Amino acid sequence: MADEEVPQSSANLARKVVGISAGEAHTIALTGDGRLYSWGRGAFGRLGTGSESDELFPVPVDFNFQRKLRFVSGAAGAYHSLAVADDGSVWCWGYNSCILLSTYYHVQLLYSMLCVSIQW
Repeated sequence: MADEEVPQSSANLARKVVGISAGEAHTIALTGDGRLYSWGRGAFGRLGTGSESDELFPVPVDFNFQRKLRFVSGAAGAYHSLAVADDGSVWCWGYNSCILLSTYYHVQLLYSMLCVSIQW
C-alpha cells in the first residue's frame, strides 16, 4: 500500500493502542499518549468513569485528579482495574473482593485510589 493510501488517523502514533487487557466483563486499552480507555460492564466502578454504567464503546478513564496522569500500563481484573503511571504510582478502582484496594473492608470505588507510589 502506498503512503498516500494510508488513512490520516493511522499516522497519529500517540492515539494508537499499545496495550490491552481483558477482565471478566470489561476491557482496558492503553494508547501511545498514556491515556486509558475502558468499555464493557460498568458494575462496581471497574471502568473508571465515576459511574456504574455499561459502555459499548471505549470511553476515557477519568480520575478527576488535579494533574494529568500519563499511564504506562493497565490491567483489568474480574471486578477491578489497575494502572501504573509514568511516575511509578499505582492506581486501583472497582470492587475489592480480595482486599486488594483497602486493608479492612470490601469496598466499591467509583473513583480511583492511589495504591502506592514507588520512589526509585
